[in-house]
Amino acid sequence: MDKFPEEYIKRGKFKLHSGEETDIFYDINALLTNPKYLFGVIKRVPIANHYIGISTGGAMIAMGVSLRRLKPYSVIKDGELKGSAPKGDWILIDDVSTTESSLRDALKIVGSQPKGIFVVVDRRKDKILKLETMFEV
Repeated sequence: MDKFPEEYIKRGKFKLHSGEETDIFYDINALLTNPKYLFGVIKRVPIANHYIGISTGGAMIAMGVSLRRLKPYSVIKDGELKGSAPKGDWILIDDVSTTESSLRDALKIVGSQPKGIFVVVDRRKDKILKLETMFEV
């Protein structure tokens, strides 16, 4: 398992999308602006016929994978699927998972089971879903 790059870790008081508060924030959006890390993340996403990213970080990754592999992608934003529903095997992508709630919501929205779920940073305490990840913190 890789170590999350220190230059993209912020320390202080932060409120996460899950509603939890933390002293450590993993700035995935900033990390994805560095081509070295962006291509590293793209290479780690499992191969499939369709990629669905959860807005915003997951959507950026799904688009990058789609362009690199010439496969379709869609986005989960504002509680709905933007783009086409997947045909065949697909991968769900998010930047960070803390509680799995955005992943579970996305699975309900898509209405089918993915070949896999990929997140850049896994910071979950309770691990119910099986995830592939780049950094476990």
